Amino acid sequence: NFLDNNYDNIILSRIIRMVEKSQYTESNTEFKRNGNSLYNGEFISHLLEKNFFVEAMQKELRCEKEFVDFYPKWIESSELNNVKGLDRFSFRFPSVGVTQSLDEFHYFILEQGLRLRMFRGEYPYNRDVHPWSYDDFIDDKPLEKNDAVIISCPFSGTGAKHDKMESMLDEAYELRIPVFVDMAWFGTCKDIDIDLSHPAIEEVAFSTTKGLCTGDYRSGIRFSHHGIIDYTLPKRKDRLALQSDWSHGCHLNTRIGLELMLNFSPDHQWNKYHKAQQKVCESYALTPSNCVHIALGDDQWKQFHRDKTYNRVNIAKVVKRVYEQKE
Repeated sequence: NFLDNNYDNIILSRIIRMVEKSQYTESNTEFKRNGNSLYNGEFISHLLEKNFFVEAMQKELRCEKEFVDFYPKWIESSELNNVKGLDRFSFRFPSVGVTQSLDEFHYFILEQGLRLRMFRGEYPYNRDVHPWSYDDFIDDKPLEKNDAVIISCPFSGTGAKHDKMESMLDEAYELRIPVFVDMAWFGTCKDIDIDLSHPAIEEVAFSTTKGLCTGDYRSGIRFSHHGIIDYTLPKRKDRLALQSDWSHGCHLNTRIGLELMLNFSPDHQWNKYHKAQQKVCESYALTPSNCVHIALGDDQWKQFHRDKTYNRVNIAKVVKRVYEQKE
């Protein structure tokens, strides 16, 4: 009687389809779609062992100048990556992760009446907070004047440098299109070689969130060609510059970020976990990316697709588990 009932047949067919789905789904495994990196307890342990929080409250928390002066040195200290051109930027300001800098760039795009352009697979936050048309992927039609580009490096869709990044920058420069480079995953990666002195790049931002596990006390930095505060001139309004001028920063966050940068290399996460990443990828027939928490899969992993272009899988929790089992 159950099978004779049309409604129950529909329900049964749905249950069967659910059971037949690939086992690698976000709901029943540790594989994820998000971009969160590996949580490494060493960082918080360092802060607690040094009695950092008590000592920080007993002295001046504000360390903006020291923070923005040391951050580029920390980036350039990487032995696994080659990031050049930071000295070309005249201005550097603290940022709440990379997100605050992205938000400022979105303000700029809207104020100037520009059109946001991105590659397929880019960090979806940008289209969630901005008027966006799925017809505007750079993959599908060429750049035009009055566009503005956001691109991540390592690229959000692959965990590697986008293979069309350099040609896009050349084209953007010819059209006088401003480009924002999001380097939030720096600190989790290897073999990222990038020259940020390209004249099309207007801004670039880094974060301590992924590489130093500061997701609960986020800090970062934005390098830019703008930041002059002059209320008498009709120049671009730069909110990061204004907030810095008013001392409206997250001072404890920047103090924590500085402390961790002074004691941990930007290569620390990769050096600690990359062997476990390789093991996980071998076990599940995945291709490891340049970021220790990201892998790419074939059509068996298509439920992890990014704009139907890349099957990007976050393997952070599985890598952590394999590492801990080995230990």
